[in-house]
This record gives sequence, C-alpha cells and structure tokens, in this order.
Amino acid sequence: MPARIRKLIETDREDINEISRHVWDGNDYLPAVAEEWLKDPKCHFFGVEIDGHIVAVGNLRLIEDGQIGWMEGLRVHPEFRGKGFANEITRHLVTEAERLGVRCLRYTTADENIASLKLAKMAGFSRLLTMTVLWIINPTTFPQIRGYPAMEETSPAETYRLLKTNPDIIPHEILIFDWKALNNKLQNLKEIGRNHHFYIALKDGKVDSVSLADGRSEPNQEWWSFTAYAGDAQSLAAQLSNNMVMALERGFKSITCTFETKFEKTLSSLDFESEEQGMTHLVLLEKQIQPQKPQRFRHRT
Repeated sequence: MPARIRKLIETDREDINEISRHVWDGNDYLPAVAEEWLKDPKCHFFGVEIDGHIVAVGNLRLIEDGQIGWMEGLRVHPEFRGKGFANEITRHLVTEAERLGVRCLRYTTADENIASLKLAKMAGFSRLLTMTVLWIINPTTFPQIRGYPAMEETSPAETYRLLKTNPDIIPHEILIFDWKALNNKLQNLKEIGRNHHFYIALKDGKVDSVSLADGRSEPNQEWWSFTAYAGDAQSLAAQLSNNMVMALERGFKSITCTFETKFEKTLSSLDFESEEQGMTHLVLLEKQIQPQKPQRFRHRT
C-alpha cells in the first residue's frame, strides 16, 4: 500500500509511542505531549501511514494569533528512515501553513544535526540565530560573582515593562526557552510565565541581565533549565551563578543554561566542577511565507 499523509487521531497513540521508543534512548518527550497535540485546535498533527501504521509524524502549532507556525516533533521510525518521509512531512506542514494563512514558520534544531539542517535548506528555511546550550550534571562548585546587582523575581508584566529599558538585550526580540521561541510580547511572556520564573538585575535603572527558568522532570533526570540574557560576560556569569544556587536550593542536581554564543568562551573558563558537563548549539530556523494572491476571474462576454 502506498504511503499517505493524514491528520493523526487518538487511535494512533500506540504507533506514536513506538516511534518515540527509538528516540533519545526512550526518553523522548513526544508521548507526554501527544495527547495535547491531538486535542488542541491550534495543533495540526500529521503522520505518514503505511499498511495501516503511522511511521513518521510532525506537528504544526499555531502561535502569535495564527501568524506564526511552530514546527515540532518531527520523527521517523528507524525502519523507515532514508526514504524521504521526513521531507514529505516537512513539505506537508509547509503547505498546511500556507493554507492556514501563516505568515512565517519557525523551528529549532541542534547545530550538530546535519540531516535536520539539510532538510531545512531544502524546504526554504534560513538560520535566524544560534544559541549555546550548556549542561552541567551534579555540580560540586560554582562561580562566585561579587559586586553584582541583586536579582529579583518579577512577574511577566513587570518583566515586559523592564525589558523595554534595554530592548537590545534580547537578540531579534525573540525569547528562547526549552528549545522553543516566542517574540518578546506581553501575551507571550504571560504564556511563558505559566511555567517559568523571571529573574532580573538592574543597573542604572535599566535591565542588565534577565533569565527565565523552570524545573522539569525527565524519566532519568530532573533539570533546572534556564535561558539567560546579559549585557556582558560578567552579568551572564552572575545569572549562571544565581540560577545554580536556586537549582540546588530546590533540589535540582542538573542544570541546563541557554545563552548567546558570544559568551561561550567566558563561561567555559569559569571555575566550577561537576560530574559531567558539555555544550551544544541551538539553531532557530525561519521560513517567510508569502500571502497567496486572490485569483482573478475573467468575465466571459
């Protein structure tokens, strides 16, 4: 039976879980969010079906009042990789976005994921920004930054107001969190604030650094995950130190920090020890979609 792409339904959950079982040693997040994607009217969750089974999946989630489409959860069962199904799902989601009137598409991937970047290029995506992701497992020491302004937890509305004092601190006015991205708008900060805390340090009445952080659980590890933005390397180091303290106080023994790549050399030279640490790179990709022009009909005479 030839392959066909269709919208996923609840009875596809077993096939979705089978695909996820082969991702990240069985620690894929997809099973935890699949039910939400299947029910959320803003999600358009599709799969490739062969002989009655789903062998590849991908989700298009509408954000920013439907102006932006967020692509996520692209997966192909290992037995069906190399057959072009990832490309087919991607192109289908692009077509669906065009049909829905989406202005642009975005998604993130790792800079080391050559196959994903190649797929993005084929589908017309371009690289918008790159961030460094640092992970630290069981830190035993952490940097002490002295003489730095105190950090205060702020509400989403107050964070948005304060960010206006130094808008350049957020590259492209796009907030990165948990490998997702939202524009720096009040409604989006409120959405992020449903699960995240905001910590801001001020200098001369302006935002000098900000972080958005939350704790999350995975099957084999609990993480304190945060993104930090800062005006200089010392400010970023202070955010790292502050978040490490908060993580340990909350019982988190593993930390992942996302930050601008220009600070990578400074953070890698900081004095702290841990059981394991490493870096990867997050790439935000974007594809602009031209609005379709209405078709003109000639009047017959």
